[in-house]
Amino acid sequence: MKLGISGLLFIYQDVSRLWSKSAVQNKVVVITDAISGLGKMCSGVHMGGARLVLCGKNWERLEILYDALISVADPSKTFTPKLVLLDFSDISCVLDVAKEVLDCYGCVDILVNNASMKVKGPAPKISLELDRKIMDANYFGPITLTKALLPNMISRGTGQIVLVNNSQGKFRIPFCTASGRSPWEMLTQKR
Repeated sequence: MKLGISGLLFIYQDVSRLWSKSAVQNKVVVITDAISGLGKMCSGVHMGGARLVLCGKNWERLEILYDALISVADPSKTFTPKLVLLDFSDISCVLDVAKEVLDCYGCVDILVNNASMKVKGPAPKISLELDRKIMDANYFGPITLTKALLPNMISRGTGQIVLVNNSQGKFRIPFCTASGRSPWEMLTQKR
């Protein structure tokens, strides 16, 4: 238990350091699923002078976030955020999105892979197709984007990657079947 709390404290301190003004000023920060709760919170680095690329699967919600950020920002101290459509459950578009992200500013300093798809229901009733879509959204999509952006970071000798994902796989919650637990755990879970 102490190790878990220590780990959470370490992660919190590391992420807090990333979001400090000096750490993000003039840095290119890419946030996937920027329209979710945590993604919106991360977009606050805009006020620290970060050059944001906001990704999400709903254009209207991206525009609402854009408008909210622009309305409170000082244009002399902030950059205009770039918006990019990205749906990790459609793995075939991720490489094109990586190219579009790099076209925005030419590099990525901080990649925040903030994506998580959950489905609730009994394991036998969840289709294998839906399980694959969840794995694409939660695992293969972020990994594909990271691998596409990583050569740019390596060639520049700098870059940070933050992976945020669903922690429900660690807890026994009834009917949270496709959230990262093993099939054995899903089938033997007490109801």
